[in-house]
Amino acid sequence: MDAINKIYSSVSQTVSTLSAVFLGNPLTKDYDIAEHIGSAGTEFVWKIYTGSKRSTKEPASIFVFDKKQLEPFTKDEREEICENIRRGVVQLTKIRHPQVLTVQHAMEESRDTIAFATEPVVASLANLLGNTTNVSNTGLLSDYKLSEFDTKFGIFELVKGIQFLHDEAQLVHRHLCTENIIVNRQGVWKLFGFGYCWSKRAPGTPVANHYFKSRLLGNPASKWTAPELILENSCNDSTDIYSLGILIYTIYSRDNIPSPDASSDLYGYKQSVTKLSNQGPPKLTAIPETLRSEVKKMLSVNPQARPTLQSLIQISYFCDNYVQCLDNLETLFPKDNLEKSEFYKRLAHIIGDFPHRVRLYRILPLLVKEFVNCSMIPFVLTNILTITASCTRAEYMQHISSHLRPVMLLDEPVQIMLIFFQNLEVLLKVCPSEEIRVSVLPLVYKALESKAQQIQELCLSIIPSVVVHLDKSTIKSGLVPRIKTLCSGTNLVSVRVKCLLCLGQLATKIDKWVMIDDIVSYLPSVNCREPAVIMAIVGVYKVSFSTDGLGIPKDVLACKVLPHLFPMTIVNGLSLQQFNAIIALIKEFTRKIEEEQGDKLGSKTPMSSSASSSSLQDKQSTPQQSELGFGSSDFYGDFMQSPTTATSKAAPQPVQQRPISSPMQLKPLQPQTTLNWNVPPVATTAKENSIKYNLFTQQQNSSTMQNRTKDTPLALPPPAIAMPMMSPAPMSSNMWTNSNGSSSLPTKKLELTSTTNNNPYGQLQPLIPTPSQAGKMSAKSSTSPMLSKEDIMEFLQK
Repeated sequence: MDAINKIYSSVSQTVSTLSAVFLGNPLTKDYDIAEHIGSAGTEFVWKIYTGSKRSTKEPASIFVFDKKQLEPFTKDEREEICENIRRGVVQLTKIRHPQVLTVQHAMEESRDTIAFATEPVVASLANLLGNTTNVSNTGLLSDYKLSEFDTKFGIFELVKGIQFLHDEAQLVHRHLCTENIIVNRQGVWKLFGFGYCWSKRAPGTPVANHYFKSRLLGNPASKWTAPELILENSCNDSTDIYSLGILIYTIYSRDNIPSPDASSDLYGYKQSVTKLSNQGPPKLTAIPETLRSEVKKMLSVNPQARPTLQSLIQISYFCDNYVQCLDNLETLFPKDNLEKSEFYKRLAHIIGDFPHRVRLYRILPLLVKEFVNCSMIPFVLTNILTITASCTRAEYMQHISSHLRPVMLLDEPVQIMLIFFQNLEVLLKVCPSEEIRVSVLPLVYKALESKAQQIQELCLSIIPSVVVHLDKSTIKSGLVPRIKTLCSGTNLVSVRVKCLLCLGQLATKIDKWVMIDDIVSYLPSVNCREPAVIMAIVGVYKVSFSTDGLGIPKDVLACKVLPHLFPMTIVNGLSLQQFNAIIALIKEFTRKIEEEQGDKLGSKTPMSSSASSSSLQDKQSTPQQSELGFGSSDFYGDFMQSPTTATSKAAPQPVQQRPISSPMQLKPLQPQTTLNWNVPPVATTAKENSIKYNLFTQQQNSSTMQNRTKDTPLALPPPAIAMPMMSPAPMSSNMWTNSNGSSSLPTKKLELTSTTNNNPYGQLQPLIPTPSQAGKMSAKSSTSPMLSKEDIMEFLQK
């Protein structure tokens, strides 16, 4: 809150001060006046304020002469001083030249002030050299430092400006000094203070110099004036050359030449200028060597001994490459395109050596003028982007952005887009995120739709650096679809590969679901017969799979990715290293599916095939299985063997008899096979069950009961038992037939068969048809108890 109060009080104080200064001046109707930044004119009688035109918001500087400064003088003196002030402003308004201060609004006078508006300026040269008289805010001046080039080119401009006054305007300034040199925003040194200028007349015409005898406010000081003007009342072109010599000495030495005031000590003044002409100023060594001898000639008492302005421009001091380059640039616009293109090519090699302020404020405005000529844009654009590289973000937005936006929308010539992409990193450094979205992103879109391969590849290579400044929705809806369209539509392998690599590089900038839905799901549709394209796709898969925060779900891997990767392994042209890379990625994806699906099914460590096989064999090798004679290797057993094969096997060892408590103790086995062994039970009626029971009773009565153990209970079979057919062991063939094909079951095992061999199949009759029944269907002999393969298959079909 205290900070806000301080700002409010500061603004209020400034407004009240300005209101008091400009009270009643008509200029305030058209201009908004802000801050006091400098002072100018002899004895700094002018205050300089920043301002802007109300109607157009065009920046300007406001020069104000406060009449309160006239209070020490008499009425006649006040009027004389004011008349000199008015004459200087009127003369300034009439002259139009690049080295003369430009007036935007003519002089306005009120009872308290005289004011006029000019182009935006920084301050007077005297302020920049350290003299801050009549300046309230000196902080702005302390940041402005004159470089060696600023000084050299500034003096060069002054020489050209004075030459214009003498040759074209037919005027002699007569009051050149640091206070009457104004430096504008572009750094151009401008002539000011024309209140005592003199029209060129015939030689020998006397000049009134009464102001040297009675010093008034704003009168020229004798230390800046040529001796002949004071001593002989004569004036010619060399008068300004003498003042220019004093000015150059003051700039380099930062000191005034010790000289008495002519208005108070005319004799001392004469002795001083004579000594200065013979020996030179005391700090002459501060001046550069190539200019030192010329300055000494310029300070000569004899006007004929001074050099001319034309000879000054041609000295080696001004024949500098940078001075000549900048001077030619200011006059280049009207010339033909061929000459301008050659100049801009040479400028590109040395523009980086200019001071930053010169590039930004002097060179840039001259370059952007060429944007009206499309054929010249590629030549000036390179130089403008070089200037942009040294700008701050604020400088770019203020001075460059508005000029480049229209150029970014141009399609022709094609070199424009190429230059932009070659220097896009420069733009990304100085552009805010909003500016990138507004100006740079449309340029990227246009490049992706371009027909030029070089522009497409260059654009794809810089997109990863652009997306850092974009939001995720812009990437998803604007950038990714255009890259995919280019990838699908191009016939160039290099462009397609760069598209895929670009999509892979977007992985860290987008959401997981965008990567999977918009990129990973798109990859199977890409034409991938070239090894380079295949490896680019593999790279995108790997980046999507391994990047933190992304990953590919197992269902996508199983349904889309792996079916896409497997055919790639057999594409012709792959090297061994590329093939191994694809196989390694497939194994990595398969391992992920195995781990995740295994965890889901409850197995932390998936069982190997060998372990599963051994476990299955262990489960099948049960005591019941061995006792019943079923093997584990052939689920079809001897039913699928021929009689000759069965007889060729070794005779089985007798099975040790054991008591049977009930037929239900024989539990059916469940063999691990893919065949369906669940035979539907045979439907029987009550009458059939009774007949079977009586048959079983007769068999029991006719058997030899003395061999049966007395305490062994007889198990009665159920009416019908539907048991699955098991795979018999090799020895089970002899349980059904002997070598002659007849039944020879051991009596000590079950003793359930009849001695008369009327029903050799016993209680298995409901399951397996007798040979006689089978004979009716298959036309086989009923005397043979052996079942053929056809019998079994026919039974299974039922």
